Amino acid sequence: MIRRCSALALLVLITSTAAAQSKKYPPVPPDKDSEAEQRSDLWEGAINPDQKPYLDLVRAAESAIARNTTEDTRIALAKLDEAIAKMPKEPSAYLVRGRVHLTRRDWTKCANDLGTAEDLTKDMETAPLTRLRIDLGVCQGRAGRLADAERTLVRAAANAQVYRGELGLRLGETRIALGKLDEAIDAISAALEFSDVLQPLARWLLTVAYDRARRPTEALEQGELARKLDAQRTYIETPILPHLGVGDQQYMQGVAYRYATAKPEYALLYFRQFVKAAPESPWRRRAEEHVRELSNIRFPAKETITSTGPATTTIEDMRDSLQKSMKALRTCLASLPTTAFQITVTKVGPRTPETTRDRPLYRVPTPSVRVSQILSVGDKATDLESVNAGTCIEKEAEKLKLPAPKERDAWYMMSFLVVGP
Repeated sequence: MIRRCSALALLVLITSTAAAQSKKYPPVPPDKDSEAEQRSDLWEGAINPDQKPYLDLVRAAESAIARNTTEDTRIALAKLDEAIAKMPKEPSAYLVRGRVHLTRRDWTKCANDLGTAEDLTKDMETAPLTRLRIDLGVCQGRAGRLADAERTLVRAAANAQVYRGELGLRLGETRIALGKLDEAIDAISAALEFSDVLQPLARWLLTVAYDRARRPTEALEQGELARKLDAQRTYIETPILPHLGVGDQQYMQGVAYRYATAKPEYALLYFRQFVKAAPESPWRRRAEEHVRELSNIRFPAKETITSTGPATTTIEDMRDSLQKSMKALRTCLASLPTTAFQITVTKVGPRTPETTRDRPLYRVPTPSVRVSQILSVGDKATDLESVNAGTCIEKEAEKLKLPAPKERDAWYMMSFLVVGP
Protein backbone atom coordinates (compact mmCIF):
# COMPACT_ATOMS: atom_id res chain seq x y z
CA MET A 1 0.00 0.00 0.00
CA ILE A 2 2.81 2.32 0.86
CA ARG A 3 4.52 1.53 -2.43
CA ARG A 4 1.33 2.28 -4.38
CA CYS A 5 0.96 5.66 -2.67
CA SER A 6 4.57 6.49 -3.32
CA ALA A 7 4.23 5.72 -7.01
CA LEU A 8 1.04 7.75 -7.24
CA ALA A 9 2.68 10.65 -5.45
CA LEU A 10 5.65 10.52 -7.81
CA LEU A 11 3.36 10.58 -10.83
CA VAL A 12 1.50 13.60 -9.47
CA LEU A 13 4.79 15.34 -8.73
CA ILE A 14 6.11 14.78 -12.29
CA THR A 15 2.84 15.93 -13.82
CA SER A 16 2.66 19.08 -11.72
CA THR A 17 6.32 19.91 -12.40
CA ALA A 18 5.85 19.55 -16.16
CA ALA A 19 2.79 21.77 -15.98
CA ALA A 20 4.71 24.41 -14.05
CA GLN A 21 7.59 24.24 -16.51
CA SER A 22 5.23 24.61 -19.45
CA LYS A 23 3.84 27.79 -17.91
CA LYS A 24 7.32 29.16 -17.25
CA TYR A 25 8.75 28.14 -20.66
CA PRO A 26 5.90 27.96 -23.19
CA PRO A 27 6.56 25.75 -26.25
CA VAL A 28 8.28 27.37 -29.21
CA PRO A 29 5.77 28.00 -31.99
CA PRO A 30 6.54 26.36 -35.34
CA ASP A 31 8.66 28.39 -37.77
CA LYS A 32 6.18 29.15 -40.51
CA ASP A 33 8.86 30.38 -42.91
CA SER A 34 10.92 27.22 -42.38
CA GLU A 35 7.89 25.02 -42.84
CA ALA A 36 6.93 26.95 -45.97
CA GLU A 37 10.46 26.59 -47.32
CA GLN A 38 10.44 22.86 -46.63
CA ARG A 39 7.05 22.52 -48.33
CA SER A 40 8.39 24.58 -51.26
CA ASP A 41 11.49 22.37 -51.52
CA LEU A 42 9.33 19.25 -51.40
CA TRP A 43 6.97 20.68 -54.01
CA GLU A 44 9.87 21.86 -56.22
CA GLY A 45 11.53 18.47 -55.85
CA ALA A 46 8.35 16.75 -56.87
CA ILE A 47 7.94 18.99 -59.91
CA ASN A 48 11.62 19.06 -60.89
CA PRO A 49 13.64 16.08 -59.63
CA ASP A 50 16.88 17.70 -60.92
CA GLN A 51 16.58 20.63 -58.50
CA LYS A 52 18.21 19.02 -55.45
CA PRO A 53 21.05 17.33 -57.38
CA TYR A 54 21.67 20.67 -59.13
CA LEU A 55 21.94 22.58 -55.86
CA ASP A 56 24.13 19.86 -54.33
CA LEU A 57 26.53 20.12 -57.27
CA VAL A 58 26.72 23.92 -57.02
CA ARG A 59 27.36 23.76 -53.24
CA ALA A 60 30.01 21.08 -53.70
CA ALA A 61 31.68 23.21 -56.37
CA GLU A 62 31.71 26.25 -54.06
CA SER A 63 33.31 24.17 -51.31
CA ALA A 64 35.99 22.93 -53.72
CA ILE A 65 36.68 26.48 -54.93
CA ALA A 66 37.15 27.64 -51.32
CA ARG A 67 40.01 25.14 -50.91
CA ASN A 68 41.82 27.10 -53.63
CA THR A 69 44.00 24.45 -55.24
CA THR A 70 44.44 23.68 -58.93
CA GLU A 71 42.93 20.22 -58.53
CA ASP A 72 39.97 21.49 -56.50
CA THR A 73 39.29 24.17 -59.13
CA ARG A 74 39.30 21.49 -61.83
CA ILE A 75 36.84 19.42 -59.77
CA ALA A 76 34.66 22.47 -59.18
CA LEU A 77 34.47 23.26 -62.91
CA ALA A 78 33.50 19.66 -63.66
CA LYS A 79 30.69 19.80 -61.08
CA LEU A 80 29.45 23.11 -62.45
CA ASP A 81 29.46 21.70 -66.00
CA GLU A 82 27.37 18.80 -64.73
CA ALA A 83 24.98 21.14 -62.91
CA ILE A 84 24.46 23.26 -66.02
CA ALA A 85 23.79 20.15 -68.09
CA LYS A 86 21.04 19.19 -65.64
CA MET A 87 19.39 22.63 -65.47
CA PRO A 88 20.63 24.94 -68.25
CA LYS A 89 18.04 27.61 -67.45
CA GLU A 90 19.19 28.16 -63.85
CA PRO A 91 21.66 31.05 -63.24
CA SER A 92 23.54 29.90 -60.13
CA ALA A 93 26.05 27.54 -61.76
CA TYR A 94 26.78 30.04 -64.54
CA LEU A 95 27.44 32.72 -61.94
CA VAL A 96 29.86 30.55 -59.93
CA ARG A 97 31.60 29.22 -63.05
CA GLY A 98 31.92 32.74 -64.49
CA ARG A 99 33.69 33.94 -61.37
CA VAL A 100 36.08 31.00 -61.55
CA HIS A 101 36.96 32.10 -65.09
CA LEU A 102 37.33 35.69 -63.82
CA THR A 103 39.84 34.52 -61.22
CA ARG A 104 41.69 32.57 -63.90
CA ARG A 105 41.53 35.58 -66.27
CA ASP A 106 39.82 33.60 -68.99
CA TRP A 107 37.96 36.68 -70.12
CA THR A 108 35.85 35.25 -72.96
CA LYS A 109 34.50 32.33 -70.91
CA CYS A 110 33.92 34.67 -67.98
CA ALA A 111 31.96 37.11 -70.16
CA ASN A 112 29.86 34.31 -71.64
CA ASP A 113 28.97 32.72 -68.28
CA LEU A 114 28.27 35.93 -66.39
CA GLY A 115 26.26 37.23 -69.34
CA THR A 116 24.11 34.10 -69.26
CA ALA A 117 23.72 34.42 -65.48
CA GLU A 118 22.48 38.00 -65.89
CA ASP A 119 20.04 36.98 -68.65
CA LEU A 120 18.60 34.16 -66.50
CA THR A 121 18.40 36.17 -63.28
CA LYS A 122 14.84 37.11 -62.41
CA ASP A 123 14.91 38.26 -58.78
CA MET A 124 18.21 39.40 -57.33
CA GLU A 125 18.88 42.06 -54.72
CA THR A 126 20.49 45.28 -55.91
CA ALA A 127 23.95 44.76 -54.38
CA PRO A 128 24.58 41.26 -55.82
CA LEU A 129 23.19 42.35 -59.19
CA THR A 130 25.52 45.37 -59.26
CA ARG A 131 28.48 43.13 -58.38
CA LEU A 132 27.51 40.70 -61.15
CA ARG A 133 27.32 43.48 -63.73
CA ILE A 134 30.65 45.04 -62.73
CA ASP A 135 32.36 41.66 -63.05
CA LEU A 136 30.60 41.05 -66.36
CA GLY A 137 31.69 44.46 -67.69
CA VAL A 138 35.29 43.79 -66.62
CA CYS A 139 35.32 40.47 -68.49
CA GLN A 140 33.61 41.83 -71.58
CA GLY A 141 36.06 44.70 -71.84
CA ARG A 142 39.12 42.48 -71.51
CA ALA A 143 37.63 40.04 -73.99
CA GLY A 144 37.64 42.89 -76.53
CA ARG A 145 33.88 43.52 -76.35
CA LEU A 146 34.14 47.16 -75.33
CA ALA A 147 30.71 48.30 -76.50
CA ASP A 148 29.06 45.42 -74.60
CA ALA A 149 31.11 46.30 -71.53
CA GLU A 150 29.96 49.91 -71.63
CA ARG A 151 26.29 48.90 -71.94
CA THR A 152 26.62 46.46 -69.04
CA LEU A 153 28.27 49.03 -66.77
CA VAL A 154 25.67 51.67 -67.68
CA ARG A 155 22.93 49.18 -66.68
CA ALA A 156 24.74 48.64 -63.39
CA ALA A 157 24.97 52.39 -62.77
CA ALA A 158 21.24 52.88 -63.34
CA ASN A 159 20.25 51.59 -59.88
CA ALA A 160 23.54 50.95 -58.06
CA GLN A 161 23.57 51.64 -54.33
CA VAL A 162 26.98 50.08 -53.62
CA TYR A 163 30.34 49.71 -55.43
CA ARG A 164 29.74 53.12 -57.00
CA GLY A 165 33.39 54.17 -56.96
CA GLU A 166 34.55 50.93 -58.57
CA LEU A 167 31.71 51.09 -61.07
CA GLY A 168 32.59 54.62 -62.17
CA LEU A 169 36.26 53.69 -62.49
CA ARG A 170 35.53 50.66 -64.70
CA LEU A 171 33.08 52.62 -66.81
CA GLY A 172 35.66 55.38 -67.21
CA GLU A 173 38.47 53.08 -68.33
CA THR A 174 36.11 51.42 -70.82
CA ARG A 175 35.17 54.79 -72.31
CA ILE A 176 38.84 55.77 -72.58
CA ALA A 177 39.40 52.61 -74.60
CA LEU A 178 36.40 53.51 -76.77
CA GLY A 179 37.73 57.03 -77.32
CA LYS A 180 34.87 58.69 -75.42
CA LEU A 181 37.26 60.88 -73.48
CA ASP A 182 34.89 63.55 -72.13
CA GLU A 183 32.45 60.91 -70.89
CA ALA A 184 35.34 58.93 -69.40
CA ILE A 185 36.60 61.99 -67.52
CA ASP A 186 33.08 62.61 -66.17
CA ALA A 187 32.68 59.00 -65.01
CA ILE A 188 36.06 58.81 -63.24
CA SER A 189 35.71 62.28 -61.70
CA ALA A 190 32.34 61.23 -60.25
CA ALA A 191 33.86 57.97 -58.96
CA LEU A 192 36.42 59.94 -56.93
CA GLU A 193 33.61 61.03 -54.60
CA PHE A 194 33.19 57.47 -53.26
CA SER A 195 35.43 55.70 -50.76
CA ASP A 196 35.68 52.41 -52.66
CA VAL A 197 37.45 53.92 -55.69
CA LEU A 198 41.11 53.08 -56.29
CA GLN A 199 42.38 56.65 -56.06
CA PRO A 200 45.86 56.10 -57.59
CA LEU A 201 44.48 54.22 -60.60
CA ALA A 202 41.74 56.81 -61.05
CA ARG A 203 44.35 59.61 -61.16
CA TRP A 204 46.54 57.74 -63.66
CA LEU A 205 43.51 57.10 -65.89
CA LEU A 206 42.54 60.77 -65.75
CA THR A 207 46.12 61.70 -66.70
CA VAL A 208 45.85 59.45 -69.76
CA ALA A 209 42.38 60.74 -70.67
CA TYR A 210 43.45 64.39 -70.48
CA ASP A 211 46.63 63.64 -72.44
CA ARG A 212 44.73 61.91 -75.23
CA ALA A 213 42.25 64.77 -75.26
CA ARG A 214 45.28 67.06 -75.79
CA ARG A 215 44.69 68.90 -72.52
CA PRO A 216 48.24 68.90 -71.11
CA THR A 217 47.57 71.33 -68.26
CA GLU A 218 44.97 69.02 -66.71
CA ALA A 219 47.14 65.99 -67.50
CA LEU A 220 50.02 67.59 -65.59
CA GLU A 221 47.73 68.32 -62.62
CA GLN A 222 46.41 64.76 -62.47
CA GLY A 223 49.87 63.28 -63.02
CA GLU A 224 51.24 65.14 -60.01
CA LEU A 225 48.34 63.86 -57.87
CA ALA A 226 48.93 60.32 -59.14
CA ARG A 227 52.64 60.51 -58.29
CA LYS A 228 51.88 61.53 -54.71
CA LEU A 229 49.59 58.52 -54.32
CA ASP A 230 51.68 56.02 -56.30
CA ALA A 231 55.28 57.19 -56.59
CA GLN A 232 56.48 53.75 -57.73
CA ARG A 233 53.77 53.52 -60.45
CA THR A 234 52.54 50.23 -58.98
CA TYR A 235 49.06 50.63 -60.47
CA ILE A 236 50.67 50.95 -63.91
CA GLU A 237 53.32 48.23 -63.70
CA THR A 238 51.38 45.59 -61.69
CA PRO A 239 47.68 46.50 -61.94
CA ILE A 240 45.00 44.49 -60.16
CA LEU A 241 43.39 43.87 -63.57
CA PRO A 242 45.14 44.09 -66.95
CA HIS A 243 44.91 47.39 -68.76
CA LEU A 244 42.22 47.38 -71.44
CA GLY A 245 44.03 48.49 -74.59
CA VAL A 246 46.93 46.84 -76.39
CA GLY A 247 50.14 48.54 -75.28
CA ASP A 248 48.33 50.66 -72.69
CA GLN A 249 50.90 49.89 -70.02
CA GLN A 250 53.64 51.41 -72.20
CA TYR A 251 51.44 54.42 -72.99
CA MET A 252 50.68 54.99 -69.31
CA GLN A 253 54.37 54.72 -68.44
CA GLY A 254 55.13 57.32 -71.11
CA VAL A 255 52.48 59.62 -69.69
CA ALA A 256 53.78 59.06 -66.14
CA TYR A 257 57.34 60.01 -67.13
CA ARG A 258 56.14 62.98 -69.13
CA TYR A 259 53.76 64.55 -66.60
CA ALA A 260 54.35 63.02 -63.17
CA THR A 261 58.01 62.03 -62.73
CA ALA A 262 59.76 64.16 -65.33
CA LYS A 263 62.16 61.91 -67.22
CA PRO A 264 61.78 62.82 -70.89
CA GLU A 265 64.25 60.17 -72.04
CA TYR A 266 62.21 57.41 -70.39
CA ALA A 267 58.95 58.86 -71.76
CA LEU A 268 60.45 58.79 -75.26
CA LEU A 269 61.37 55.10 -74.95
CA TYR A 270 57.93 54.09 -73.72
CA PHE A 271 56.08 55.98 -76.43
CA ARG A 272 58.38 54.44 -79.05
CA GLN A 273 57.56 51.00 -77.68
CA PHE A 274 53.83 51.75 -77.71
CA VAL A 275 53.97 52.68 -81.41
CA LYS A 276 55.74 49.38 -82.08
CA ALA A 277 53.48 47.25 -79.87
CA ALA A 278 50.14 48.77 -80.95
CA PRO A 279 50.40 49.78 -84.62
CA GLU A 280 46.60 49.55 -85.05
CA SER A 281 45.74 51.52 -81.91
CA PRO A 282 43.58 54.62 -82.37
CA TRP A 283 46.09 56.33 -80.04
CA ARG A 284 49.10 55.64 -82.24
CA ARG A 285 48.98 59.13 -83.75
CA ARG A 286 48.99 60.74 -80.31
CA ALA A 287 51.97 58.58 -79.28
CA GLU A 288 53.81 59.57 -82.45
CA GLU A 289 53.24 63.23 -81.55
CA HIS A 290 54.93 62.56 -78.23
CA VAL A 291 57.83 60.83 -79.97
CA ARG A 292 58.37 63.80 -82.28
CA GLU A 293 58.16 66.35 -79.49
CA LEU A 294 60.45 64.43 -77.15
CA SER A 295 62.97 63.68 -79.90
CA ASN A 296 63.40 67.44 -80.41
CA ILE A 297 64.24 68.10 -76.78
CA ARG A 298 67.75 69.31 -76.05
CA PHE A 299 69.28 66.16 -74.55
CA PRO A 300 70.32 65.29 -71.95
CA ALA A 301 67.22 66.67 -70.27
CA LYS A 302 68.01 68.89 -67.31
CA GLU A 303 65.51 66.92 -65.17
CA THR A 304 67.64 63.76 -65.46
CA ILE A 305 71.08 65.26 -64.81
CA THR A 306 72.19 64.73 -61.22
CA SER A 307 75.28 66.06 -59.51
CA THR A 308 76.77 65.51 -56.06
CA GLY A 309 79.97 66.71 -54.39
CA PRO A 310 81.38 69.93 -52.91
CA ALA A 311 82.53 71.49 -56.18
CA THR A 312 80.65 74.61 -57.28
CA THR A 313 79.23 73.67 -60.65
CA THR A 314 75.82 74.18 -62.24
CA ILE A 315 73.65 71.74 -64.15
CA GLU A 316 73.44 74.19 -67.03
CA ASP A 317 77.25 74.41 -67.31
CA MET A 318 77.47 70.63 -67.46
CA ARG A 319 74.60 70.41 -69.92
CA ASP A 320 76.26 72.89 -72.28
CA SER A 321 79.42 70.77 -72.29
CA LEU A 322 77.50 67.53 -72.81
CA GLN A 323 75.63 68.91 -75.83
CA LYS A 324 78.81 68.86 -77.89
CA SER A 325 79.23 65.10 -77.43
CA MET A 326 75.58 64.01 -77.25
CA LYS A 327 75.16 63.26 -80.95
CA ALA A 328 78.05 60.78 -80.95
CA LEU A 329 76.83 59.18 -77.71
CA ARG A 330 73.30 58.74 -79.04
CA THR A 331 74.57 57.24 -82.29
CA CYS A 332 75.95 54.35 -80.22
CA LEU A 333 72.32 53.40 -79.48
CA ALA A 334 70.97 53.70 -83.02
CA SER A 335 70.15 49.96 -83.10
CA LEU A 336 68.58 50.02 -79.60
CA PRO A 337 65.80 52.63 -79.82
CA THR A 338 64.09 51.54 -76.58
CA THR A 339 67.16 51.24 -74.36
CA ALA A 340 68.70 53.85 -72.04
CA PHE A 341 72.22 53.96 -70.64
CA GLN A 342 73.47 56.03 -67.74
CA ILE A 343 76.87 57.67 -67.71
CA THR A 344 78.45 58.69 -64.40
CA VAL A 345 81.52 60.97 -64.54
CA THR A 346 83.64 61.87 -61.52
CA LYS A 347 85.81 64.99 -61.83
CA VAL A 348 88.37 66.13 -59.24
CA GLY A 349 89.97 69.57 -58.81
CA PRO A 350 93.62 70.31 -57.97
CA ARG A 351 94.91 68.21 -55.08
CA THR A 352 96.80 69.27 -52.01
CA PRO A 353 100.24 67.57 -52.10
CA GLU A 354 100.68 64.71 -49.66
CA THR A 355 103.75 66.51 -48.24
CA THR A 356 101.76 69.57 -47.17
CA ARG A 357 101.59 69.95 -43.40
CA ASP A 358 99.94 73.35 -42.91
CA ARG A 359 96.46 72.35 -44.09
CA PRO A 360 94.27 69.25 -43.76
CA LEU A 361 94.26 66.57 -46.45
CA TYR A 362 90.86 65.53 -47.81
CA ARG A 363 89.95 62.17 -49.22
CA VAL A 364 88.32 62.51 -52.64
CA PRO A 365 86.98 59.98 -55.15
CA THR A 366 89.12 58.73 -58.01
CA PRO A 367 88.37 60.41 -61.36
CA SER A 368 86.39 57.96 -63.49
CA VAL A 369 83.81 57.32 -66.17
CA ARG A 370 81.22 54.56 -65.61
CA VAL A 371 78.62 53.34 -68.10
CA SER A 372 75.62 51.09 -67.29
CA GLN A 373 72.45 50.01 -69.01
CA ILE A 374 69.61 51.36 -66.87
CA LEU A 375 66.37 50.70 -68.79
CA SER A 376 65.25 48.47 -71.63
CA VAL A 377 61.61 48.75 -72.72
CA GLY A 378 59.93 45.99 -74.70
CA ASP A 379 62.23 43.48 -76.34
CA LYS A 380 65.42 43.00 -74.38
CA ALA A 381 68.67 43.74 -76.15
CA THR A 382 70.94 40.74 -76.66
CA ASP A 383 74.09 40.51 -74.56
CA LEU A 384 76.21 41.26 -77.61
CA GLU A 385 74.14 44.34 -78.51
CA SER A 386 74.36 45.64 -74.94
CA VAL A 387 78.11 45.05 -74.73
CA ASN A 388 78.78 46.73 -78.08
CA ALA A 389 76.58 49.71 -77.20
CA GLY A 390 78.20 50.06 -73.77
CA THR A 391 81.71 49.89 -75.25
CA CYS A 392 80.83 52.53 -77.84
CA ILE A 393 79.33 54.85 -75.21
CA GLU A 394 82.27 54.41 -72.87
CA LYS A 395 84.72 55.28 -75.63
CA GLU A 396 82.80 58.45 -76.48
CA ALA A 397 82.29 59.33 -72.80
CA GLU A 398 86.06 59.32 -72.27
CA LYS A 399 86.22 62.24 -74.70
CA LEU A 400 83.76 64.41 -72.74
CA LYS A 401 85.06 67.93 -72.15
CA LEU A 402 83.44 68.58 -68.79
CA PRO A 403 84.60 71.49 -66.63
CA ALA A 404 87.00 70.46 -63.87
CA PRO A 405 86.48 71.88 -60.36
CA LYS A 406 88.63 74.93 -59.72
CA GLU A 407 88.69 74.66 -55.93
CA ARG A 408 91.47 72.66 -54.33
CA ASP A 409 90.42 69.15 -53.23
CA ALA A 410 86.89 69.71 -54.59
CA TRP A 411 85.08 67.15 -56.74
CA TYR A 412 81.74 66.34 -58.29
CA MET A 413 80.02 63.18 -59.51
CA MET A 414 77.60 63.82 -62.35
CA SER A 415 75.18 61.35 -64.02
CA PHE A 416 73.04 61.71 -67.12
CA LEU A 417 71.05 59.52 -69.52
CA VAL A 418 71.67 58.56 -73.14
CA VAL A 419 68.97 57.24 -75.50
CA GLY A 420 69.07 56.44 -79.19
CA PRO A 421 68.35 59.05 -81.87
